[in-house]
Amino acid sequence: MRGPANRDELHALADPALEQHFLVSPDKLTMLVDAAGIRPSDTVLEVGAGAGTVARAMPPCAGLTVVELDPRLLEALRRAVPHAHVRQGDALQLVHELRYDVLIGSLPDAVTESLIDLLPQLSFRTAVLATGQDSDFGRLPPEFTVTEITRIGGDDFSPPQPSVSRIVRVARRT
Repeated sequence: MRGPANRDELHALADPALEQHFLVSPDKLTMLVDAAGIRPSDTVLEVGAGAGTVARAMPPCAGLTVVELDPRLLEALRRAVPHAHVRQGDALQLVHELRYDVLIGSLPDAVTESLIDLLPQLSFRTAVLATGQDSDFGRLPPEFTVTEITRIGGDDFSPPQPSVSRIVRVARRT
């Protein structure tokens, strides 16, 4: 079996104390991956990879690294995306250490807010982030374009997420 197969298994893996909700909506996963614009030659970094629901939906690329803080999820992540390099650690540190063209993030809101502040220091073409409704991207310099892709919440996740979030695409102007 490749990682958790259904909502019940995902729900059992989630730790509410870590604000873990795994995106499972096929439509929303497609929107997120399409917004990333992943090319076959890209290296992709996903932070907050959870149980691998997003990484499993990604198209082939030159390299995929998935980062998860929670060591309990690493084995499920390895089974879900056996072709990925799995790293356990702090996303805010690893985004500085690793190389990537595309950054995908699904982190707790407070961590995402810190990641937004780091974006100008990072080297990437496109970032697609799950963010809170009130995340302010206006603090990014004008070299970035920000586009809301969709809103996500409730049954888009397992376990259901009680709040509504956004999927946002951040790209460098060319």
